[in-house]
Amino acid sequence: MTDTAVALLSGKKRKPTKNQLKRQRAKARKLESSSCESSVAGTDVSDAESYYTDEQVTVEYDEVQDEGEDPMLNDPAFAVYRAILDKFKPSEDLEIPEDENKGEIYYSDEDDNIQDEEQEAAALEQIMSKKKLRKMNKMSIAQLKALAARPDAVEWFDADAEDPLLLVQIKSTKNVVPVPRHWSVKREYLSSKRGIEKPPFELPDFIKHTGIMDMRDNTKEDESTLKQRTRERVQPKMGRLDIDYQKLHDAFFKFQTPPKLTTFGEIYYEGKELETNVQDRRPGLLSDELVAALSIPPGAPPPWLLNMQRFGPPPNYPGLKIPGLNAPIPHGAQWGFQPGGYGKPPVDEATNRPLYGDVFGVLETVEEGGAGKPDYALWGQLEPAEEEEEEEEGGEEEEEEERTVGIDEIEEDE
Repeated sequence: MTDTAVALLSGKKRKPTKNQLKRQRAKARKLESSSCESSVAGTDVSDAESYYTDEQVTVEYDEVQDEGEDPMLNDPAFAVYRAILDKFKPSEDLEIPEDENKGEIYYSDEDDNIQDEEQEAAALEQIMSKKKLRKMNKMSIAQLKALAARPDAVEWFDADAEDPLLLVQIKSTKNVVPVPRHWSVKREYLSSKRGIEKPPFELPDFIKHTGIMDMRDNTKEDESTLKQRTRERVQPKMGRLDIDYQKLHDAFFKFQTPPKLTTFGEIYYEGKELETNVQDRRPGLLSDELVAALSIPPGAPPPWLLNMQRFGPPPNYPGLKIPGLNAPIPHGAQWGFQPGGYGKPPVDEATNRPLYGDVFGVLETVEEGGAGKPDYALWGQLEPAEEEEEEEEGGEEEEEEERTVGIDEIEEDE
């Protein structure tokens, strides 16, 4: 017999199972939802078509249109979802935070609130980083060289300064000592000299010519006997260096050369001793080594003279006199393009006048014969003292003559 049959025979009520309880609860929920719908709509959902008349629908539609709401929301079929939709409605008290970085929207060009270009540039500057701003406002090296009084003093890193114009102006002034070059070098100072051997000290040439090095040379073989050497140890002879005093005097007072000294503002930098000294060089003067390297024959012009006659003199040296260009050719030289010739003199084709200076030597002859010779005396030079004494003596004699003349006039009046 089953459990249900035993329960019926005994007359006892059987306890419901869990599944039965779940089904009962689900039915109860359905009944509650159906009762809510019937209470809101007034009738059952199935009788919605018979409940609404055409007049009621039109009236309700017009009222909803006046309120500005969707008429479908008032439909009884959507009554359950009404509370859900109300939660998503934006409340009037709630304020939406505005984004500060978001730009304003302008609906017309005639709006008075449109920002000016300067304000937009200021806003962009705030957004941009300091590095980009510095790069944008950085002055180029070409502009610095154009504004500087001495363009050769402008370095490539001067444009990164806080005030480049002031820096270049300071560097262009007279008697300014520059900062040493190794301030921007990352490696250690004089690190390139680590593997180089330091040369030993050498005597100057004017002392070498006295012959003192040969007298004190210890590398020569000693020709004295053992007996002489032992005697010298016991009784050494002093004053062995026999040098002519006249030769010694001439070495220090006649042939002595001054030591190489640095000028004002000259600072040592790494590799300075390896550079050539350009202070002894003059523009336009060719050294013997350069003449030999270019294989220029004696009396011939340099090979770049023809290009100078065509394009003009160098602009960096306006006062430089170049024979065959703005100065007469030397005596014995010839014009022409033959080997050793000085080319063609640069003259104007219309007037046949020199373009760059006195290439024919006409002005020099006029100055020699005329009275317009320049005075090369130094300005402010003191006159010799003898002339001043003669002038004073002459002045005293004049005063004595005036006194005698005055006395004679008084005697005549009496």
